[in-house]
This record gives sequence, structure tokens and C-alpha cells, in this order.
Amino acid sequence: MTYAKPHLSYAQQLALLKSRGLVCSDDARATRTLELVGYYNFTGYLHSFRLPDPSDPNCQKRLDQVRPGILFEDVASLLEFDRALRGALLKGIQLVEVGVRSRIAYVLGKRDPFGHTNAASLDPRATRRSQVRGSVRDTAFSWWLSEYARLQGRAQTEPYVGHNLAKYGPPLPIWIACEFFDFGAVTRLYQFLVHADRQAIAASAGLTRERTLRSWLTTANYVRNICAHNARLWNRRLIQQPMLQTNDLPASLQHLTGTPSDKVYAVLAITAYLTDHLSPEAQWRETIVSTLTTFPTIAGRSTGEMGVPTDWTNKIIWKQEGHR
Repeated sequence: MTYAKPHLSYAQQLALLKSRGLVCSDDARATRTLELVGYYNFTGYLHSFRLPDPSDPNCQKRLDQVRPGILFEDVASLLEFDRALRGALLKGIQLVEVGVRSRIAYVLGKRDPFGHTNAASLDPRATRRSQVRGSVRDTAFSWWLSEYARLQGRAQTEPYVGHNLAKYGPPLPIWIACEFFDFGAVTRLYQFLVHADRQAIAASAGLTRERTLRSWLTTANYVRNICAHNARLWNRRLIQQPMLQTNDLPASLQHLTGTPSDKVYAVLAITAYLTDHLSPEAQWRETIVSTLTTFPTIAGRSTGEMGVPTDWTNKIIWKQEGHR
């Protein structure tokens, strides 16, 4: 099969967008935007402005034609907002990652300095669980050891790794090893911990049930990858959704039971809560409040498409006092 679409210059890309109804007041600036962000990155934000396909009874498909009166600058401003949102959320998730990582090192290290490689110090149900990768089936713990070896190999040039191996020899204790974990490794090791350890870490994060933190970390890792890879986030439907059980939620997050769990707002509120407990000095909550207030004024677009309640600023989690 021969690929039929021709390569288009930036000027031709803009001309194509204009032929589909997009209004542009500054061709030079618009062309520069396409050069900087890429045509398909830009059109990802244009999708919700396209007319629905009348042949689709479910109204899921859209025509190439854009709704009348939509400006190139409107789409560009939405793209810029999303970039700021991703950057702010990524910082918050990093704070959560470091906070949980340090607590895993402390709680597990207190019982067994090498517990991260010792199945006897972990939850047997979690470590013995069967997993398939590719066409190979093995235990979850065997896959963890393979991943751990990969991460340690990648970190072998780090001075702290070389120093500890030279002075004390292998293996590395958890308080050293955790420093080269990525968020995926942090999430997996948390899931391997015995219940009492998971519960202790969840309590330090202000939660009564460890299962809640387990779910939230999985979602945060998923959203972190979206942010890190510069994918559209603001009105995205999240595949990996956080657990929002009413009985498990703290008072400042009770309103989440009335908001969609597949939209980014829930993740923003959860991250605000976790950073308030795991890294309160960072005051990340103020960062995201400031970011949300910069949502551009565009006809037909609103933060509601992110799952944000209309009265979100009145919710306890976003207030200066009493949110914890």
C-alpha cells in the first residue's frame, strides 16, 4: 500500500486549515506556531471545534470543517493553556513521587534494608501474582527483579551508586536504590509492600485506606506519562481512573464523588491533597489554582470539559485554611 498524503509546507498546512473554515488574522504568526508545535499537535486541539458528522447517530465522528467563527488564535491559546497545565501538574506529581519514595525507603528499610529484592519481606499475594509480558509468563516479583536490574544498570554511572558499591559492596539498600527509581517503579514497589507498610505510608499521606493511595499512584503515574510526553491533557478522557470511594475520601475531597473520575480535575484535586501532606512546603496547590484561572475565554469551551465544577474555588481543597 502506497501512502497517498503529500508533504505540506507550513504555509500549505495553514492554507488547508483555512480552507476548512479556520479564521486566521496573522498568517505569519500562525505559520510560526505550526512550525514550533507541529500540525498534528495543533489539530489535536482543533478537533473539538470541528462540526459533528450528521451521518453518525452517536455524534462521535466529526467533519474536517470547523465551526464558523473559530480563530486560529483560539486554538493556539488552548494549546498554550494545556502546556501550562501539564507543566504544573507534572511538578505536583513529582512532589508526590519523591514523597512516597522517601517513605517507602524509611518504612521498608526499617524492617529489611534489602526488602525491595527480598520476597520474604513483601506481600506474598502480590509477589506471586502471575504476569505476562510479551509471550512470557512469570511472577510479578520476577518481573520486578528484572526491572530493578535495568534501573540499577542505568544508574551505574551515578556517583552515589558507585560510592556505595565501592565502600559497602552489593547489594544496595532501599534508601540508596530508591533514588534511581522512576515513578512506575515506586508505584510497583508500593503495591508489593505488606499491608501494614502500605497503610503506614497512606496514613502519612492523610488517607485512612491504603487502597486509595494505591489507586491514586497508578493514576498519577499514567497522567505523569501524558504530561512528560506532551500529549493533550485538558479535556482528555482518562483511561486509568482514580478510586473515589465516598467512605475513603477525606472531607476536603468529598465533592469528587459528584465529579467525573475520567477527567483531569479529579487528578488535580488529588494531587493538591497529596502534596499538602507529603510536601506542604512546596505549596503546589497555589500553583494549580493560578493555572486554572488562566483558562482562555473561547466560545463553547470551558473548564467544565476538564471536570472542573463551576464553583470549584469554593471547594475546601482549594482554600488556604482547613483543606487538610
